[in-house]
Amino acid sequence: MAGLRPALVLGLDGATFDVIHPLVAAGRLPTLARMLAEGAAAPLPSTVPAMTFPAWSALLTGRSPGEHGLFDFTQKVPGRYRVAFTNATHRAGTTLFRRVADAGGAVLALGMPTTFPPEALPGLQVCGFDAPVSRGTNDRSVSDPDLYARVASTAGPWMVPDLDEGASGDAWHERALEVLLARIARKQAFALEALARLRAQGDDPTLMCVVFSESDTVCHHFWRDHDPASPRHDPAAPARRRDAVALVYERLDEACGALREAFGRKRPCIVVSDHGAGGAARRVVHLNRRLERCGLLTRRPRGGLEPWARRARDTALRLLPAGAAEAVFRRFRPAAARVESAARFGGFDWSATAAFSEEVNTQPGVWINLAGREAAGCVPAADYEATRDRVIAALRDWTLAGGQPVIARARRREDVYTGAFVDRAPEIVVELGDEDGYLLSLVATPWDRDPEPVRTLEDDELAGGRGRGMNGTHRSSGVWIETGGGLAPPLPRSIVDAHGRVLAALGLAAAAAPGPGDAAPPEAAYTAAEEAEVRDRLRRLGYLE
Repeated sequence: MAGLRPALVLGLDGATFDVIHPLVAAGRLPTLARMLAEGAAAPLPSTVPAMTFPAWSALLTGRSPGEHGLFDFTQKVPGRYRVAFTNATHRAGTTLFRRVADAGGAVLALGMPTTFPPEALPGLQVCGFDAPVSRGTNDRSVSDPDLYARVASTAGPWMVPDLDEGASGDAWHERALEVLLARIARKQAFALEALARLRAQGDDPTLMCVVFSESDTVCHHFWRDHDPASPRHDPAAPARRRDAVALVYERLDEACGALREAFGRKRPCIVVSDHGAGGAARRVVHLNRRLERCGLLTRRPRGGLEPWARRARDTALRLLPAGAAEAVFRRFRPAAARVESAARFGGFDWSATAAFSEEVNTQPGVWINLAGREAAGCVPAADYEATRDRVIAALRDWTLAGGQPVIARARRREDVYTGAFVDRAPEIVVELGDEDGYLLSLVATPWDRDPEPVRTLEDDELAGGRGRGMNGTHRSSGVWIETGGGLAPPLPRSIVDAHGRVLAALGLAAAAAPGPGDAAPPEAAYTAAEEAEVRDRLRRLGYLE
């Protein structure tokens, strides 16, 4: 352990200075205000896409998505019109946690996404929301089940699936806010109890890393109430809903203060987010409909399984009570990836489809239906680049009625990424445009409704939900705040660079640059049961349509 220095990393998923700075000025965030006054801070550029899995993986490994290999919650299966759910075994690179453990230190890591299955570490690791849990954190999602059980017996479980974020209805937002505030309190209590128990057994953590997801969730569902200029704003929202974002940030500020005090105020403390947050436009985008209109995609006359798959899935989630819906998904677990794949790829005439999108807002992009690679590919290799040119032109020429671009950028994947895993990204990487500063949302084309490529939401759809996008969306600029430890400038230039900054705080040398022959460890796919649980969890979080 020679040279190791203890450090505290507090992850606030989706946190933004656009919320922090006004609340600090209003005196509502005393902990962060103190850190800003004592230390240094800067916006932290995220990954492309600015999403949870690729961004937190960049912090953990010091690698960009093309170098670590995780781009989204799912990954298109090579050569098939199917997706698989991803986990930590799909990622290359050594994590911060492993670096500390290999240097002889103990780790307390709670709630970090993209960490299932957990690493064998001295200390305690509790995986984030990607863990396949249907009723709460279990033995499969923690590194030390016995220690976890002792902590949970006092503080309660780390994670409980207590909120269906794809739901709606009367008083949903009011209940959701109370759930988020209670979650933060429970996670704070769990972290403090885990720290105390580790110290009692002689394992004072060298690295304590706690990630709170509630800052992300509240912005997804309450941004329109927080921001009176939002095109989705509800002027009739009650005062508590309008203050929901601030209330969650206040509660997170309290948790940060308590954890910093317990860990040691003189030790280095870093507050970091994986991406930022902002408002969504009133319009949603159907990318496959645009490709069809441009002659790049063709539907089968009867559509195939896709409408059935979406209706069956959504009907169960909408009409069944939570327990009954869970029982249905458990009964049909082996079909989880097949149903998700049918919902994304069903109904296409592959013999006449040159390009297609998965239509997920977490990874906007377009694949080429290349002959010899895809199961029913129709684009000859000689036409590959010309087809990519056609797709890019079709996207760049796409505008809203007011002339604003629907697509801010459409680029070849090799122009965005470097590394051993570039081929895991869609062949055209898409970044959505905005309307007066509010981002457009990509949602799946509802083919049975014969929609236009861009649709304006009705008044009763503005809160968001399936088929409407969330009313708050991700932004590329996250937050970095550091204090204590006497770290020398400069501050990290991106979330990839932030990995080295955390290593420096810990007294560890920077990681070696990825080599051209780097590979991910052997992939451990979820079991059929776990895959269904992860799929249901991501849908309830609002990340899958």
